[in-house]
Amino acid sequence: MSHEVKPPKPSAPPGEAPPADGPEAIQRELLQRALEGLAGGDMLSFMQLLPMERWHDGEWSVARIPLLPIFLNPMGILHGGVTAIFLDSLMGWSLAEQAGRPVVTVQLNVNYVKPGRGPWVVVRARPTHIGRFTGVAEGRVEDHEGQLISQGTGTFFFTGDGDGTG
Repeated sequence: MSHEVKPPKPSAPPGEAPPADGPEAIQRELLQRALEGLAGGDMLSFMQLLPMERWHDGEWSVARIPLLPIFLNPMGILHGGVTAIFLDSLMGWSLAEQAGRPVVTVQLNVNYVKPGRGPWVVVRARPTHIGRFTGVAEGRVEDHEGQLISQGTGTFFFTGDGDGTG
């Protein structure tokens, strides 16, 4: 059995510019910032490029991230690798913020529950263990209706003492 794979439909008719604040415009801005940073020799963090809202909800670090066309696979759903980046980054941030020390990922486990669709996703993460050398966090990615898309856990190594020297 074969399935036809169709790319996501553009938000503007051919020959017309997409809306200035639509997903394509946001994606163009993201790519432009990445190119400018790389051209200047700056190895940018992928997550620093994202147009996201971040906040805290109790013990959870939370981010709302638009589903840009570049984040979708050929079937038009959130790419699994992008989902893993979102979880890895927010779990790492949650640990680094709470421990006051920078981290790098040692292990990442992601379980995919359902396809990611919609205008945005919400990523939630919180530390579950902070030790002397490593920390563990859990996270989840939800669609715009609050339905679980994926969940994960990560183990992170503390790379510095919080003084910014790494």
